[in-house]
Amino acid sequence: MTRSRYLGRTETHRKSLLRNLVTSLIEHESITTTHAKAKEAQASAEWLITLAKNKSPNVQDARVRANDAIFKPDVVIPKLFGDLADRYRNRTGGYTRVLRLEPRLGDKAPQSILELVGGKRDMRFSMTARIVARLEKQGLPLDKMTEKNVRTAINSKSEEEFREEVEFMKETFYQHEKSIENKPPSRESKPRAPIRLVDNPLTASK
Repeated sequence: MTRSRYLGRTETHRKSLLRNLVTSLIEHESITTTHAKAKEAQASAEWLITLAKNKSPNVQDARVRANDAIFKPDVVIPKLFGDLADRYRNRTGGYTRVLRLEPRLGDKAPQSILELVGGKRDMRFSMTARIVARLEKQGLPLDKMTEKNVRTAINSKSEEEFREEVEFMKETFYQHEKSIENKPPSRESKPRAPIRLVDNPLTASK
């Protein structure tokens, strides 16, 4: 195993980290973390789902092996051997997917979303919320494509859920970033009005 696959941690710490990531992924069906951690957690999750698919829930050996790779067995094991095994019964692999995100504005750390295929989380929903969060923190207007994606996100869920996701993205990625409105304007740029997404984009233009 190469040094990079230890994620800068001891073997014990690395295993604990991956157990925590995989547990959160199975429980919530989507997590946001660094790209390196997402790829490692993806491999563990794929192995666990394959194990659950190929073994009966009553087979003690399969449950014991799965239990060693997760936390919260009372929550994760029933879902893993039940709902997820059924969901992916006809799939031969590719139970998870990783979507690269833009680096954090502060330390430029590469970030990714790892989610279960066909899960309750929508990557486009989260990606759109993150873009809006960044633009709001920078005091920049939404481009036409982002406005369109916001409308789609609100249609698929609700404006309240979208705003909650935007605030989550701000807290996760941009909490230490200062809006460009607080910086002196350069000669090359014009002052921009702050972003306000109080109204539903579907009705804002009416």
